[in-house]
Amino acid sequence: MKNSIELINLTKYYPVLKGYKDLFLHPFKKRYLPALQDVNLIIEQGSFYGLLGPNGAGKTTLIKILSTLVLPTSGRAYVNGFDVVHQQKQVRGSIGLVVNDERSFYWRLTGRQNLSFFAYLNNITGAEKDRRVREVLHITGMEKDADRMFCDYSTGMKQRIAIARGLLCNPSIILLDEPTRSLDPVSSKHLRKFIKDEIIFKHNRTALVATNNLCEAEDFCTHVAIIKNGTITSCLPIENVKRRLNTAHAYRITFAHNSQFTDLSSLPGVIKANKIPDKPDSVYVETEDISRLIADIVRHNGAITECVLKTESLDEVFVKILDEA
Repeated sequence: MKNSIELINLTKYYPVLKGYKDLFLHPFKKRYLPALQDVNLIIEQGSFYGLLGPNGAGKTTLIKILSTLVLPTSGRAYVNGFDVVHQQKQVRGSIGLVVNDERSFYWRLTGRQNLSFFAYLNNITGAEKDRRVREVLHITGMEKDADRMFCDYSTGMKQRIAIARGLLCNPSIILLDEPTRSLDPVSSKHLRKFIKDEIIFKHNRTALVATNNLCEAEDFCTHVAIIKNGTITSCLPIENVKRRLNTAHAYRITFAHNSQFTDLSSLPGVIKANKIPDKPDSVYVETEDISRLIADIVRHNGAITECVLKTESLDEVFVKILDEA
């Protein structure tokens, strides 16, 4: 299968601005901040990848390099086989960029006028321009509101116009940078379903979405690339993430004072077992089969007084995934 995106040892350093003291003491010494370090990634055609990581991990920098807005310091990046440094025009014709930035539009123009303006910037003119604008308005469900001022749009409508702008060139690859960041949970869910069903999979497009929202990655993606401190530490199918969400459960088990067995780490099926510092008779344990675990404890002459399910929030799972990466 053809690779839509290929990154080879991609690295980006940003210069650090000096203070007056550094300018005086070290006028010729340059300092750099690493944003990406030796990033390697292959995204096959038709895949939907999530770039999952905390703020400052390098997600937006990677999206900007792939969209030719920022040049890499070293390494190589290819989009549809085109080099992002030496073949920028071809790269831009292959991608649609969707960013969560309302100020990148003209608020005193209508949605249709904004799209017409950006079509001109992409060398789409005349009848072809009008056809493409009508088409992307239809795809995004913004036909009825196309002639309203952009400043009168709701946040969700503005985001749909941003998606429409990204589709003007009919790209085979869509790059999305935190597309639902400013939306409420209900609007976010509807927009994710719309992007996934109508924009990506219906037209067999390749997509890369940068996010720090595990729920968003779960809804959107076929694969997840974990980025941490500017490096992609792991890349895994979304099923593995869902398995982490749905199969392993954490429990708080409290033993009787006279229990002859409290060491759970040696039992089969136990993923992790940690004693609770302020409760010497209690243990937090992660297991996929609590019934089997309780039976094993009883068989080893253990005496349980309490077993409570501790559900993990998405935030806790997100932190664990990053820690394990």
